[in-house]
Amino acid sequence: SWKGQSPVLFPIIGGLQNDRYVLDDRENEMASHGFARKKEWTLLETADDDTNSLIFELKSDDDTRSQYPFDFRFHMNYSLKGSTLSIEYSIENLSDKKMPFSVGGHPGFRCPLEAGYKFDDYQLHFNQPEKTVRFLKEGKLLTGKTEPFELPDGTLELNHETFKRGAIILRNIESNSITLEREGGERSVRVDFSGFPDLGLWTYPESPQPYICIEPWFGVDSTSGIKADENLRTKSGMQLLPPESHFSSVFSITVN
Repeated sequence: SWKGQSPVLFPIIGGLQNDRYVLDDRENEMASHGFARKKEWTLLETADDDTNSLIFELKSDDDTRSQYPFDFRFHMNYSLKGSTLSIEYSIENLSDKKMPFSVGGHPGFRCPLEAGYKFDDYQLHFNQPEKTVRFLKEGKLLTGKTEPFELPDGTLELNHETFKRGAIILRNIESNSITLEREGGERSVRVDFSGFPDLGLWTYPESPQPYICIEPWFGVDSTSGIKADENLRTKSGMQLLPPESHFSSVFSITVN
């Protein structure tokens, strides 16, 4: 089963080749999805007004610098309005050189949403028709191969067989919103991710589990055998944040 708890993925998405990367002619080691999900964040601020918000902070320290030689400040702002939870990433580069990074979410949702139904009774509804490709994985890495991923009506029928080969990884799709729901159902969950170029859809592949993860990303796993992906500055999907600059992006989850 999955032991995660909606982790934040930073400063990489997915896996590196042999859990290692090169930066400025130096080799460094980092586990899949980066270190942010394993770190203790500081609660900076709470608000019980209309925003119902919590702001958490992660700052670079000796441990992060041993894996990733940059100084940074990362704020996560959770705000609840009605039935919509917004999650904002705000990242500041405190170093004197461009900082390469990826960032993304990994929220998981119970599926089925209603008692008496099963995973296969549900669909993911993309808000646009899709005619693109799925990037295929083997182990921790992309293989460099793709296969067609076409949803003429924007509907992906859920079944565990679809995920036997791991996550469905999509890039630069037309949709900016996906809804988990059952035809005729009374409950649904919508994830809005405008501005996020990459997307992962995942459930535990080894045995059927009652959840689905809808993951908005900036970046993807490294591709096996691709030299450029061994270097953090040239790895596909990495953002390059100039010194003393900020990056900000937000996605939201709406429960109906």
